Amino acid sequence: MKSKEILTKQMILDFLSRHKLMAVATYGEHPWIATVYYAFDKNLNIYFLSSPTTLHAKNILKNPKVAIAIAGSDQNINKPKRGLQLYGNAKQISGFEKVKYALRLWKINLGVVDPALTVKAATESMFKITPKRIKLFDQKLFKVPDGEEPVLELR
Repeated sequence: MKSKEILTKQMILDFLSRHKLMAVATYGEHPWIATVYYAFDKNLNIYFLSSPTTLHAKNILKNPKVAIAIAGSDQNINKPKRGLQLYGNAKQISGFEKVKYALRLWKINLGVVDPALTVKAATESMFKITPKRIKLFDQKLFKVPDGEEPVLELR
């Protein structure tokens, strides 16, 4: 059954702004999941830094399809639950201006002040996820049964 609730871009941006860590699931020779710090832009693209030698980065280079989950690990199981799930395509960012833009977002979002983390240092380590489908489960905001939360489909 499809939810009658409406999920807006602003609801997703508000949720993303309250969190810093996400789990990103990839698939290469086998499934893999990693926890990474992220940033985002107004178009709901997600950015993260990872060495290209990590298994999840290698998997992305082979297969760009990813899924992510974001939720506060300190949530009380007896209180309304909140979390975000999405799937989309990930890619390694290349080009000075694109890496500079993503790194600036990442540093601002996370409060990173490390002067050694430059565009040159981030080259080959910055990734972008373009979401295709986003689900926000928020039991305070949406009064629907589990599994019937509204989704936002993107192109």
